[in-house]
Amino acid sequence: MAVLEDKINITVEQLEENLGIKKLPEFISMSEKAFIDRIDRIVDTVNNDRSIKAVFVAGPTSSGKTTFTVRLSQGLSKSGRSAAFLSLDDYYILNDLTFDRDGRPDFETIDAIDVERANKDIHGIIEGREVIPPFFDFNDRQSKQRDPSEAIKLPSDGILVVEGLHGLNKAISGDFNGEILKVFIMPYGNIYSDRKLMGSREIRLLRRIVRDNRHRASHALSTIDYWPMIERSEEKIFDEYLEAADVHVNSFLPYESLIIAPLALSDIDDALMMVEKGKISPNVFMERSLTGKDFADLSSALALADRLVRHLKKIPKVDPSRVPAESILNEFISM
Repeated sequence: MAVLEDKINITVEQLEENLGIKKLPEFISMSEKAFIDRIDRIVDTVNNDRSIKAVFVAGPTSSGKTTFTVRLSQGLSKSGRSAAFLSLDDYYILNDLTFDRDGRPDFETIDAIDVERANKDIHGIIEGREVIPPFFDFNDRQSKQRDPSEAIKLPSDGILVVEGLHGLNKAISGDFNGEILKVFIMPYGNIYSDRKLMGSREIRLLRRIVRDNRHRASHALSTIDYWPMIERSEEKIFDEYLEAADVHVNSFLPYESLIIAPLALSDIDDALMMVEKGKISPNVFMERSLTGKDFADLSSALALADRLVRHLKKIPKVDPSRVPAESILNEFISM
């Protein structure tokens, strides 16, 4: 069983103290190195146990699962062990959705994943067969076929890294016995001013706002309006997946608020301006809702947006160009 560990607490004053010409590069480098070192330790664990055939990675939304999985796969490959990664997001099937009382469709449930095909593909890859996984396009929310050139085939000593919100669900990873390593990843930290400005929940929400606006055609109020569904769904599985994991990885980078917070503030301000002008587009996550509403609960979303704006204005801004090319933050901020 994994436990949440290495919690990072940082204050706005500490962020400001690290803005100097010499201090900022050192602060960024230190933050990135701590995360890379964690990946390297897991690479060593896998390499020291050749019986491990797969690594399953789970964690709540906006935890950095995809980048972590890619970096882990690259680390294993560089160390001499052929590795491939598979995202459970590509197995989305949005046919028989359930909804909350406000009409939000539940895209977070494992029932939204083609578990049968995912299992078949995972077993096939681990057993050395050639597999062409599907691809889910989040821009138009459609499942698509990959080109045969993107097929996955591992050698006998290869290792598969599987990531997804439900990567540690028993239906996905429960029948591999001792042949796998299970990782639970999420940012674990707090940011303080005169009081706590945000914790792990808000850190993930800000990452999600920034990512959705750049990668999923969703403005900030869409994400905020959908957030209650995400939280309720994750509450049902959080303890189960953490308990199933062998290790926890903290993906919170001490400097990230200097980057993410100003971007999220800008995204929220843009959406609020559209509301004032009467030009705000509907919540994209409500497109499949049976209610016909543009938003599940716009008044509550606006209240949370206003509260976030007050907190985000207290955090200093650093240009996103300072983020290293290999950083996990690029999963959220890159265009």
